[in-house]
Amino acid sequence: MRGTNVMSDTAPTRPTESAPTPSVTEPTTSAAPGESPTPAPPAEPPLVTPAPRRSPSERVRALRPVTALAVGGVAGAALVALAWAGTAIDFGGPETLTTTGGIFLSDYDGFVSTGELCTGKGGYADLDAGTEVTITDASGTVVAADNLTTGEVVGSACLFNFTVRDIPAGSKLYRVEVSHRGALTKTEAELRKGDIAFTIGD
Repeated sequence: MRGTNVMSDTAPTRPTESAPTPSVTEPTTSAAPGESPTPAPPAEPPLVTPAPRRSPSERVRALRPVTALAVGGVAGAALVALAWAGTAIDFGGPETLTTTGGIFLSDYDGFVSTGELCTGKGGYADLDAGTEVTITDASGTVVAADNLTTGEVVGSACLFNFTVRDIPAGSKLYRVEVSHRGALTKTEAELRKGDIAFTIGD
């Protein structure tokens, strides 16, 4: 009996091969020939919260004892200097006052006018802008002085005004004189009120 070949309907099994594991690569930015690839942007720095601002007193307390003592000493010296300055301002000198007035030259022939301005002439030539006005106290001492302003035509008269400042207060009486035309005696209250009027040439 010849040998019988038995054929199987099952295809021969091949040994199983393991599939290669695909490698993972990070995408890169393609660059044109001759250019280097664009680098990845740097990571953002972490946010830093600014420290809260401290008040001046807190900053002084944070100083070392020696430094804080020096700062306090400088501040104290400044306050003392300001106090002395205020004292000097309040009590730096005697009280003074200011007075005002004028002299009317009513003699129409005794002055010459140019428009609204005028000046004395003839026997009144001493009455002009710059003529001295003096203030004397009860002892006869000249304590303040100033000058007449430019004369102004007022009706049919020529008026010269004056303002005298820095008159020491405290005298019982004062004498006010314009040039050598005689003096008017005034109290301190009258000087403070002002409007001292002289009339000459009647």
